[in-house]
Amino acid sequence: MLEIKTLLIVIDHFIQHDKLMVKVFLPRFCLIFLLFFSGCSKEAEVNKSKLGAVSIPVLKVFSCDSDSLRISDNAKEALMEAGMTQCMMPFGVLLSADQDMPSSYITLAGKILAEMLDQDMDGVIDDSLLIPYVSDWETGWLAMPIDYNKWENQQLPLLYNKLGYDIIIPSWWMDSLSPYPNTHSIAVMVEEIVHFLTQFGYSPLYPDQFGVENWSSIIAQETQRAQCDWWQHPENDCPDSPATIGGDCSDPNCDIVEFYQQVLILRVGMTPAWLGIGFPNSKEQLDQLLGQEIKEVMDNPIYHQLKDPLTFNYPLD
Repeated sequence: MLEIKTLLIVIDHFIQHDKLMVKVFLPRFCLIFLLFFSGCSKEAEVNKSKLGAVSIPVLKVFSCDSDSLRISDNAKEALMEAGMTQCMMPFGVLLSADQDMPSSYITLAGKILAEMLDQDMDGVIDDSLLIPYVSDWETGWLAMPIDYNKWENQQLPLLYNKLGYDIIIPSWWMDSLSPYPNTHSIAVMVEEIVHFLTQFGYSPLYPDQFGVENWSSIIAQETQRAQCDWWQHPENDCPDSPATIGGDCSDPNCDIVEFYQQVLILRVGMTPAWLGIGFPNSKEQLDQLLGQEIKEVMDNPIYHQLKDPLTFNYPLD
């Protein structure tokens, strides 16, 4: 009998030829499939929140206590109490911003997230197999706080155990909050959204190719191959090149995620928010340094990795 993940991949490859089938039949099929196989594999254990992702909210900003959001009442109450009152759920991904974050920032972050998941912008997620992973807000979500002390001392304690791991897009990394995001702010949004999709989407769905929990995947092995040659995270030590800032990013789910984000963004012709020590600053230089195996997996259309610069123009409802 095929393992569930393998069978899902086969089905996904088939439906890519007919996106009408995705729009009309996939939501019903996913629900039946997940329910039927819920006892067959640990990977197929899907809770109510994941099944709820079959019905995806429209792409717009909601109050975080809105009935349109597919998260629990406890999560809604915690977000509202913490002052994280602005919410979007592009393709089921929970994105929540502080009440004082300019709406232009969360709107743009939602557009970036949606475009990364739907690169042809036809309203259908490119890889339908990602939905149960990226929509699992009890495992991971995106937060946009505006005050470091408030976030650490007031907001996070209220949200602890109510939602999963937070990947943050905070104002203090974006330098300032002008009415509209500047170039650096946009680059930070892109970086953190890529981190989220890699760690909570592609890594668990395609662990042999994009896994970040150990050093066995293709992108993990490329990170190690580049380590202390043309890649060094500034928090990590290399021979004759000590860390330049405090911290520790030596674990795979930090080091690989940071490395792969810069590879992905620079390779499509965009500029990352920052570059690791020794990292090339042009697409041409990067392609000369990258191994053939990682380039082949990134270019394989079945994995739907970003292939062109983002337009930042994903249509809102």
